[in-house]
Amino acid sequence: MNRISIVMPVYNAEKYVSETIESTLKQSFGDFEFIIIDDGSTDQTLSIIQSYKDERIKVITNEHNFVKSLNIGLNRALGKYVARMDADDIMHIDRLKIQYAIMEEDTNITVCSSWMKTFGENINSGLMKNGFGIIDTPLLHLLKNNFIYHPTVMMRHSFLKENQIMYSNYAWTEDYKLWVDISIAGGQFFIDSEPLLYYRISKDQVRATKQKEQKESSLKIKKEILYNLIKRSVIKEELSELHSLFYRIKDISTLSDEDVLMFYYTFFLKNKAIIGY
Repeated sequence: MNRISIVMPVYNAEKYVSETIESTLKQSFGDFEFIIIDDGSTDQTLSIIQSYKDERIKVITNEHNFVKSLNIGLNRALGKYVARMDADDIMHIDRLKIQYAIMEEDTNITVCSSWMKTFGENINSGLMKNGFGIIDTPLLHLLKNNFIYHPTVMMRHSFLKENQIMYSNYAWTEDYKLWVDISIAGGQFFIDSEPLLYYRISKDQVRATKQKEQKESSLKIKKEILYNLIKRSVIKEELSELHSLFYRIKDISTLSDEDVLMFYYTFFLKNKAIIGY
């Protein structure tokens, strides 16, 4: 049994998928299976993938449904850990080695993420940071924003199976929802401050083409987080009444959903004991 399962859905990535595959096959840690799910590509992506003869590559085909393809990958994974990868990014040569060592050393870590460097045509490379070390009160931080970079993660497979956690159909925010579900189940997050992924910026990405849907879906998730935090608080009745009042005020003022959420984020951050932290 391989120690790591890499799960990578691919859709119409003929321009970049070879670079991604080669950066994965060249990893300094070689004990992995590479599960590539062709997500209904209509270009030459599948042919390019099939041209690689490395026995660690396992190719699966699916109709165009990204979340379903992710879950197919999770269901087929046999490794102790599941690492995510996107079909246009590049792995640092020691990514798997470093994350595997972190997860082995601290068995309480459920999700190991990292910083990443951006690159692409006609852009300056940059470093994307999102905290580091063990993340205290992850559910509270997720109320503010999605602080985990999806293609950088390695996850403890047993935790996902024991808690029956899979990707959910949340438009363009399936990763955000996954982190919330893991956090609610008691999972621990760790962020390595070394950039272990080179993240390609292009005009075809979700952030560039689906911003409205992504924003609406993120707001839905934040409201679900807030509901969970209020429910687990020691003053849930009072906070529920306050929440209702906020929305009555919101209807007759310029108060926005984000204003309400930011109030609760600040309140809980300063009063962690109220929500059991």
